[in-house]
Amino acid sequence: MSMAGMSRRDRTILAVIVVVVLYGLAALLWFSGRQEAWAKSRKLYESARKQLARENKLIAEKDAWVKRSEEISLKMPMAEEGESTETRWQRLLEKIAEENGVHIQGEQPKPEEEHGGVWEMPIEVKFEAALSRVVKFFYALEHAQGGMFDVRDLDISTRNNGFLSVKFTLTCAYMKGPSK
Repeated sequence: MSMAGMSRRDRTILAVIVVVVLYGLAALLWFSGRQEAWAKSRKLYESARKQLARENKLIAEKDAWVKRSEEISLKMPMAEEGESTETRWQRLLEKIAEENGVHIQGEQPKPEEEHGGVWEMPIEVKFEAALSRVVKFFYALEHAQGGMFDVRDLDISTRNNGFLSVKFTLTCAYMKGPSK
C-alpha cells in the first residue's frame, strides 16, 4: 500500500509512530552513553570513598603513629656532628660479619642522605657464605645494638663451591646531634 492510497488518519498515525520510534532511538543512544558514564562515575566515586576511609582511619590513628614514631626515635642511633658515620657503620658491619663467620669481600659506602631529620647511609656489600651463616648474619643485623639497619636490593645466587654469593645494600639509619 502506498502513501497516496492511505487515508489522512492512517498517514497521521504512521507519522506519529515514526516520530515516536525516532525519539525512542535518540533516547536509547543518548542514555546508553550516559549509562557508561554513570558506571565510570560510580567506580570513581567508590575508589575516592575507599581512599577517604583509609585516610580517615590514619587520621584517627594519629596518636598511635606519633607514639610509635617517638619509640623508634628513642631507639635511633645518634651521631655527633663531625663524626665519621661512614667509618662507624663500616666498623659495626665488619664486627657483625666477623662474629657470624662471614668474610665481606667488598663494601662500598654511598653518600649519606637526609630524610626529615633522619639520615641514611647506604653501603653496598658483597660476600660469599654458607646458608646458615647468611641467615645468622642477617639475624644479627636485624638485632644489632647501636645500629638501625635496612637491607635493600638483596641478590643471592648459588656458586659451584656450595656457598651463596650475596650482594645487597645495607642502609644505616641515624640522627645527628650536637657533640657531647
